[in-house]
Amino acid sequence: MLKELLRSKGVKQKWLANKIGVSEVSVSNWVKGKSEPTLKNYQKISEVLNIPLTELTN
Repeated sequence: MLKELLRSKGVKQKWLANKIGVSEVSVSNWVKGKSEPTLKNYQKISEVLNIPLTELTN
């Protein structure tokens, strides 16, 4: 899900990591499905990408 959103927005993992204050490894793990962002990080992602939180969590 996150991988497709980043691609559709033209956003790189490194940029997202810097904007929300996490490591690139964390974002990479989320994209690969190895782990999930915390609710707080989901909120930050939704704000940065300007998308509804529900779009990330469904």
